[in-house]
Amino acid sequence: MPTPFADLASVLSVPVQSADDLDTLEQFFDHAEVRAFYAQSQDPAYTSANLLACATLLPELHPNRASALALLCGSMVEDGADPAILFDSLHALLRQWLRTLRPYCAQEVDEDDEEVDQADRKAWVDAQAELAAVPLDTRWEVESLQQAVDVLVLPMMAMLMRSQRNHESFIADTSLMALLHPMATTNDSFPFEELHFLWLASQISYVDELVVVLPTSKTGFVARAHGVNNSFHAFTLLQILIGEHAQALQVKRDIAARQPDMDRDSADFQWLQAGAYTNGELTQPMLWAWGEAALRHNMARHGRPVLIALETDEGTKRNWSGFNGAIHDAQAPSMTFKRYLTTEEVASYLA
Repeated sequence: MPTPFADLASVLSVPVQSADDLDTLEQFFDHAEVRAFYAQSQDPAYTSANLLACATLLPELHPNRASALALLCGSMVEDGADPAILFDSLHALLRQWLRTLRPYCAQEVDEDDEEVDQADRKAWVDAQAELAAVPLDTRWEVESLQQAVDVLVLPMMAMLMRSQRNHESFIADTSLMALLHPMATTNDSFPFEELHFLWLASQISYVDELVVVLPTSKTGFVARAHGVNNSFHAFTLLQILIGEHAQALQVKRDIAARQPDMDRDSADFQWLQAGAYTNGELTQPMLWAWGEAALRHNMARHGRPVLIALETDEGTKRNWSGFNGAIHDAQAPSMTFKRYLTTEEVASYLA
């Protein structure tokens, strides 16, 4: 007796031979077989098994249908299904699709600008040539793959933001990260509408032990960073913690009151990298902590990322905006105080 999944697989496996065979998302979700499969998947007795079956089916489907099915599965994850079941399959699809489309993507350059790097100029010319070489009668295939990537972003985000293990696997994929950055951020020839959300997600950090040292008072603490967008975001969250523990940390300056998700903020400290100090002395005052970069990329000492919060008027000259808001409902960014550093630990992190 046919099952909802078997019926679904049968419909979705019909060959796609022209643009007329492509479904809009509305048409996809209007299929009786799709509706029946989704209805059955709402029953917890079937949810995980159906997601596992989809993980096997997805690589066999045309990207137009695979991305739509992934979107349906992503809605199950948003409703509480295990985010790990389907992630590896979507991860592999994204990598494969981006590799296919990479030759068409490049940053636009001004032909009359003599200062443009020759490699950038060549990349732009090559991308334009690759697009021009696609026969008109098969252009729909390339464009449908581009649309499939954008549709895939939403279910990927659902699974990335609900599982640190998924996120670790994602950012550990160096070949994917090398594709994602230019295609999402500096791609003018073949742009995507949604892909930048995955780039933003790749910059999020989870740090179990983040060390913060205050050299003026020779104090410090350890914090746990969860779902933090970048170092600017971390500065805001850490300055809230410092304000709450100002007396114990012997902070002399006033710490401005702030909200975790405030759009604009400024530095109450000069935020530096661990290497700014040598033998307890400030030797590299311009070795700032990287504001827009991922928190986890700051320099580490003794196996832990370290930020130095120096009390100086120079700190107040640094400000940021647009970095503190959550990019997904399930992100739940936070900075949790864990413990104070001992005097010996402070000295070791400034050595």
